[in-house]
Amino acid sequence: MAGLKFGGQLLRQDLTFMRGAQRLALSAAVSALITAGFSLSATTRAFAEFEIQESEVEKGEIELEYRGAVHSGFPKSEREAAEDDDEGGALDEEEEGEFLRQSHDLEFQYGITDRFMFSVELSADEPLEDDFDVSGVELELQYELIEREGNGLGLAFIGAYGFATRSGEADEIEFGPIIELASGKLLFTANPFFASQVGDNRETDGLGFEYGWRGQYDFAKKWGIGVEMFGEVEDLSHAGSFDDQAHSIGPTLFYHPGGDDDDDDDNGGDDLDDKKLGVPDGVEMEISLNVGVQFGLTDNTCDTAVKFQGSLEF
Repeated sequence: MAGLKFGGQLLRQDLTFMRGAQRLALSAAVSALITAGFSLSATTRAFAEFEIQESEVEKGEIELEYRGAVHSGFPKSEREAAEDDDEGGALDEEEEGEFLRQSHDLEFQYGITDRFMFSVELSADEPLEDDFDVSGVELELQYELIEREGNGLGLAFIGAYGFATRSGEADEIEFGPIIELASGKLLFTANPFFASQVGDNRETDGLGFEYGWRGQYDFAKKWGIGVEMFGEVEDLSHAGSFDDQAHSIGPTLFYHPGGDDDDDDDNGGDDLDDKKLGVPDGVEMEISLNVGVQFGLTDNTCDTAVKFQGSLEF
């Protein structure tokens, strides 16, 4: 019996060591991605981030999220503007395969009640002939109308106000539903939002439309794969043809290291991991990561974009 007990202790120690090594490797990978994203040079304005918002709201829950993307290739409108520029440096860099641009979002979310959630988002980029700086600040309120528990429908609504921090750019109001449909390991999420520019610097007369949708399949406890599509019509009253708009689509890989493995439950692995991270008893922490590629479908969309996202909930 003593030998079995000693062997069990060794097995638990080995499992704990493996979890610690995986966490260390994961932390190093995330740090490397973020560092790489901020260190890549960008010489023109960046696009809005690729974000799919979820409907769930939980009172007292805090979420910190980082979203970054590296874009390559000129949309038609930007290419025409660059060709009119006497310098033309960005076009030369693109032809030589050296042109990349970056964009970053940092977001803080807090569940005020079981229905209402408040968030603050900072967006940063480095436009052409300008320094890297914050490009916008957005305040958002989300209300969960239908709570999704497992399979079925989840529904929420958001209202947001975005403050432009650069002179000559317009503020923006955004509103619309968040829709989730789940069945087993399949989850479909849609964000059809309307937007309107406000203030003296507005350039559009009517409402704009922005959308994003994701189809996700969880093929393992901690892993999922999916397809995401994003698009934007700046002014619905002058929408133009499909090719005049911005639309992209591509695959995404999801990783959730806080899975509910049976081994963790049997050996107390989750409790040991939380103690190592200094998480108080009764507080649950969840990490989510995803990385994907978006391919432009129109001339007014960049050719490709590599996107990465990391969030921490507690």
